[in-house]
Amino acid sequence: MRKSSIYMLLTAIALGLFAVFLARAFLTTSEKSRSSQASVATVEIVVAAAPIEFGERIAPEKLKLVQWPAGNLPDGTFKRVLDAVDEGQRVALRAIEPNELITARALSGNGGRLSTSPLFNETMRAIAIPINEVAGAAGFIVPGDRVDVFVTRSGDNEELPYTDLIVQAARVLAVGQNADAGKTEASVAKSATIEVTPLQAQRLSLAQNVGSLSVALRNLSDESRVRLETAQIRDLNDGTITRILRKPDRTAAIVAEPAATGPATAIAARPQGPTVEIFRGGKQGTTSSVYGVPK
Repeated sequence: MRKSSIYMLLTAIALGLFAVFLARAFLTTSEKSRSSQASVATVEIVVAAAPIEFGERIAPEKLKLVQWPAGNLPDGTFKRVLDAVDEGQRVALRAIEPNELITARALSGNGGRLSTSPLFNETMRAIAIPINEVAGAAGFIVPGDRVDVFVTRSGDNEELPYTDLIVQAARVLAVGQNADAGKTEASVAKSATIEVTPLQAQRLSLAQNVGSLSVALRNLSDESRVRLETAQIRDLNDGTITRILRKPDRTAAIVAEPAATGPATAIAARPQGPTVEIFRGGKQGTTSSVYGVPK
């Protein structure tokens, strides 16, 4: 037998053995994968079969059941479609996408009452504040945004007008009567409902009665807190040096009116404190002098 034939035979045998080794390894891996999948316990839970809009009544045809790992089951899920529908008495509190889990927080309670109360934490409060096109960020505030709230007072007695920051990073629950977090169009409303602590709710209630409120829209992911000093009239510049002109003091100098006959006579500056004014009459007219009285 020729040496080349022997080499080809040995090469074919080696390739065949390598192919057998790869096949056995692949089959072993597949069996292990199937056995591991079979060992994970699953349960059926309810998900959305089609898009569900905000405020839409939950219907059975909009839901379906899928398998979900039993050990990784989120809170508030439903295992039966009938429980999620509740005889057609539930509505969606937000927009729900297809294949999204249906949870109790996304649906209203019995009776289908559309309310914002399930949308915020049980330790928080919801309070409505007045807004308009100017004080409401031109209508670009939508449910789900975060805002800062300021109060401006005109000042009492000797106080000048001033503005203070009273609430930071408050989450907007509703704008007007719209609580749809999926809203994309800007609109001007007369009020906004925000999520605050009980103490902040107390401060906002007082602020609405003693001043005017305005809101500032902030980044959705920004929950930082800043410390701001009270802003007054003298702070209304960008840091440039300004010179404020004041009206002259009318009591600093008094000029006598011209006499009926003869030139006008100037009177010296009025002394500070108690004074005595003496009038003198003569041929040239009437003149007056002011003298200070020692204390």
